[in-house]
Amino acid sequence: MVEFPDYLKKVKPYQPGKPIEELQRELGIKEVVKLASNENPFGCSLFVKKAVERNATKINRYPDGGAYYLRKELSNFLAVDPDQIIFGNGSNEIIDLIGRVFLTGGREALFFEGSFVVYKLVTQINGGTFREIPLECDFSRDLNKILDAISEKTSVIFIDNPCNPTGFANKKEEFNRFIKDLPDHVLLVLDEAYFEYAKDHGVPDGINYILGINPKLPRKNIIVLRTFSKVYGLAGLRIGYGVSSNEIIQILEKVRQPFNTNHLAQIAAVEALKDQDFVRFCVEMNERGKEQLYEGLEKRGIHFLPTYGNFVMFRVENSQSVYNGLLKQGVIVRPAFGFDGYLRVSIGREDENDLFLKALDRLGLSCK
Repeated sequence: MVEFPDYLKKVKPYQPGKPIEELQRELGIKEVVKLASNENPFGCSLFVKKAVERNATKINRYPDGGAYYLRKELSNFLAVDPDQIIFGNGSNEIIDLIGRVFLTGGREALFFEGSFVVYKLVTQINGGTFREIPLECDFSRDLNKILDAISEKTSVIFIDNPCNPTGFANKKEEFNRFIKDLPDHVLLVLDEAYFEYAKDHGVPDGINYILGINPKLPRKNIIVLRTFSKVYGLAGLRIGYGVSSNEIIQILEKVRQPFNTNHLAQIAAVEALKDQDFVRFCVEMNERGKEQLYEGLEKRGIHFLPTYGNFVMFRVENSQSVYNGLLKQGVIVRPAFGFDGYLRVSIGREDENDLFLKALDRLGLSCK
């Protein structure tokens, strides 16, 4: 057996949500509703589909390694300098780049319990250490506890806002106070994968911290991560981005692989940015679906957490049994890892949400 670092022995590979095709093969079910991976149930913009079709003939060529047209479109959309943006094969890849630069040699990461599992994974595979900060009793997050935990070893703080799977989000006022007291030797990774769903509900726009919009707040070492996988509906093309200072982006570019974002993903992201009407439609439909699930879970006496994302975490007895029972009915949800007794359901179309609720009834979780 070839040798490998001891710290990799503790690493557990990431387990993605079960694909529709896998469940169809396993159980011979034709009709399957996937509400497990927080995907956009309305797909993507029609303009995206047409652009991908037009450019499919060019896939024999390597993509633009610098993503020139997407960089130009996004810098205009966000009002940031083009050199302040880095693109990744999903925002996951940028998390990996951050780990390779800032978390080697035992350096420390801080994040809250129940955070996106990739933070822990990336820290471990780069030989770093981590501490998980406890949540409050209601699963909310006290940013002061992060500040109190910072030590000289701390290199990176990961905060997903809104966070997955609880759906909780810290508000702008809390973050402003937190930013003021953030030490200069720490990089704050503000993961805003679900930002578009939450931006009208009092959460901060992290890019404003990088632009220095508020003159009362000092400039800090911050990188904001966003993705085209969620509200833009491009999960299958894998493209995301980070925005930070020129200096931090230049460092991360040193470890980015060439041609890491493919040609069709870049084309699709450009067109997706142009169609903000589609984004607004998806956000509005998500709000309606959220209320549908809230009402349905309440009627069934099932405890759930209010969410700022496109998913809802809920508690049931024998959660593994309920999860398996839903699978047998062709409804894929996801265990809420780190939260015993909880499952997470993505907010789908009205008919998908209804199928999920009726499936709960057939499992004996009927209206009370």
